[in-house]
Amino acid sequence: MKLIQNIAIRFLLVPLLLVVSCDNDLAEINENPNGIEPSMADPNLLMSTVMTGLATSTTSRGYANDTGNAAQYTQRDSWSSNRYDWETGSIWSSNYGLLRTNKVAYDRAVELGLPFHEGVTLILKSMLFGNLTDYYGDIPYSDALKGTEAEGELPAYDTQETVYKGIIADLETASSLLGADSYEGVVEDQDVFYGGDASKWQKLANSLALRYYMRLSEKLPSFAEAGVTSTLSKPLISDIDDELVLAYIGGTSNQSWPNSGQFGTASDFHRVKPCTTMTDKLKELEDPRIDIWFAPVEVPTKVVPPAEVPGGGPVAEVDGIRYITDEVLVDEDILGNLYAIYSPDTYAAELEAGKKLIDTSSVYVGLPVAVSSIDPYEYNYNADGSRGGTNAYVSLMNEVFNQKDDGGNLLKARLFSYAELSFLKAEAAVRGWGSDAEGNYLEGIKASLEVWGVGDTYSDYITNTGVAFNGTLEQIMEQKWIANMFNGDEAYLDWRRTGLPDLSAGPFAREDVMPLRFIYPSDELNINTTNYNAGAASLEETPYSTTDPNDSPYARPWIVQGVSTPW
Repeated sequence: MKLIQNIAIRFLLVPLLLVVSCDNDLAEINENPNGIEPSMADPNLLMSTVMTGLATSTTSRGYANDTGNAAQYTQRDSWSSNRYDWETGSIWSSNYGLLRTNKVAYDRAVELGLPFHEGVTLILKSMLFGNLTDYYGDIPYSDALKGTEAEGELPAYDTQETVYKGIIADLETASSLLGADSYEGVVEDQDVFYGGDASKWQKLANSLALRYYMRLSEKLPSFAEAGVTSTLSKPLISDIDDELVLAYIGGTSNQSWPNSGQFGTASDFHRVKPCTTMTDKLKELEDPRIDIWFAPVEVPTKVVPPAEVPGGGPVAEVDGIRYITDEVLVDEDILGNLYAIYSPDTYAAELEAGKKLIDTSSVYVGLPVAVSSIDPYEYNYNADGSRGGTNAYVSLMNEVFNQKDDGGNLLKARLFSYAELSFLKAEAAVRGWGSDAEGNYLEGIKASLEVWGVGDTYSDYITNTGVAFNGTLEQIMEQKWIANMFNGDEAYLDWRRTGLPDLSAGPFAREDVMPLRFIYPSDELNINTTNYNAGAASLEETPYSTTDPNDSPYARPWIVQGVSTPW
């Protein structure tokens, strides 16, 4: 696997479109000294820029931002409410920017007769458009990249169904282009994903097609079933070495894990906390990955009878342990409020009743969903809290994510894992569209444990209560959710598709349910108004979208119209 390159340098190499004046006297002024004409561009350089941009943006969303919070892997404290008050998201402009670069690379590949590059750019196009339609619904697609061919025209929106089917068609074309034994013009160092290995790109194309066929499993089950059964017979990602990943090697901010404190402030790292949805589940399953992802709480808390509190007061901290008298749970005059012991089953009701929570977990303490909207840095009776994210009574992420070194080969953008592929096959089998549900389920668990360095726990882990295979879709999706840690996109979209795992929006979220989409950017409303209105009109109103115009995070895009999930 190729290490991530210096993105700052790489951007200087991106061939930029020249702005050429009709007045020859201005031509020299309007030339970009770092760019060349698109007709002279090297598709290898362009593709690597698209790859790194796609990888880093996916990890940024899935670690500590929109989808990482939505998948309930992490929560943020300090100026962050985690209320699911979604707006435009960050991917509209970034993905369309990458798509324009990718289009130049594709056109050059076709012009130069380079089928490897043509196939790879079709895969990248599919992933970028996939992100966009996943999160917005109807989007500019067929007309989106025409540029001067449609000068003066604003791009129409294609239906979400059209986009998904177009993505699948492009992936199948890419697979056929990548089936040869050798190719011309491949610069291995510029292929930061697979080093020019066409067979791995072909496996990825087929595996992505399987992902998108399954994305349509609830909306178009017959179409999805036919596509899944056909795709399962094709070459697919077959081991960890085939995964679509990109390593964060550190050294510069652009090459480091998101929110690392090495190139910002320590608070960038401290503000990201584990979410109790994940910590509770990992503790319940005795999952060894909890030690890799999260740091033990600096100061554990014990609630004891008054006589056992050192010094006789209501609170004391001795030898790295905080003692709190159990009278705080029954006497409102002590510590100024009524407190309750955190429990995943009752915490929402306790918070709504005005109580504050004390988490007595001895090792890992996470932030409950949306709790930051009421006490962003005081959770778990943190009397010394600050908006810098400091809280000795709540766990941090494991120090490895602070990127002080190369992360021990753990810090990677994980865009498509072998574990995900295995769980897709397990799900297909449970639905009657494939075979060997148990074998693929266990293979998914094994792959995830191995990539996080705890493969030696596999034999014991799969016998744990709740992990030993029971044949249900719920269990498959739960383990897939765990394995997709830091790929919040897929975890969230799986939840939207199946309602699994059963994620709650939390007691202080904007609405009682989690959102279904991002809203379109304001530029679309203001500039591409007619087409924007058509896209917004395709959305279906829900009881939770009535406070917005029809372009609401709680309106149903086509893919969840007429289906019972996720709510």
